[in-house]
Amino acid sequence: MIVLSWLYLVTMRTCIPDALVHNSAAMGHVGQNELIWAIIMWNMMMAAMMLPTAMPAMSLFSTLCARRSQVLSPRTSSLFYIVGYLASWSGYSVAAATLQWGLLHLQVLNHMTMGLNAGLSVFVLVVAGIFQFTSLKEACLSKCRTPMAFFLSEWRDGKRGAFILGLRHGTFCVACCWALMAVMFVVGTMNILWMAILTIFVLCEKVAPPSWHISQAGGIALLVWAAIIACF
Repeated sequence: MIVLSWLYLVTMRTCIPDALVHNSAAMGHVGQNELIWAIIMWNMMMAAMMLPTAMPAMSLFSTLCARRSQVLSPRTSSLFYIVGYLASWSGYSVAAATLQWGLLHLQVLNHMTMGLNAGLSVFVLVVAGIFQFTSLKEACLSKCRTPMAFFLSEWRDGKRGAFILGLRHGTFCVACCWALMAVMFVVGTMNILWMAILTIFVLCEKVAPPSWHISQAGGIALLVWAAIIACF
């Protein structure tokens, strides 16, 4: 699923959506086709970027399923868990795609790079940077960093239980990473390099010990980045 998502994004980046957006820009309007493509794009982006970061939790979930006596196989349970996890990010994707469509309609999003202007970029980076230091960020990140406690307290058997577990875990993940994902509006929503960079950073946040202060270091970097854009 991860590989197919990345392949789709690379193909999508070099083919149809650019033509659609550029044609819309030339015509002076943004239509429903762009909204549909944006929803597809954001869903694929979140699958490509967030599934790799959720693999440690998914592996633990599969192990726990194998140790419990239940009708479903670990593979089947894991599939429903993944579907639930992606469903939570799908909600975020629809919201982000609608925002992108609206920004294009208002002509505050660059039609060529799909990135924000300097003023809005600074705003997004400052919000994302400050959020890295909040208690909400730390609380949600802890669910991803130590998923065992989450599974023990929230465990449910069966297909529906696996789906709900994935949905709830994904919701914590969305609450943890929504601001970082919004940085894509700054660098360009189809910037493959930055997708990879953010994926690696989020994975480091989840697997590194809290004493490494990865989140805080990222917050400082975002604030410095905002200051540089504001000054120049």
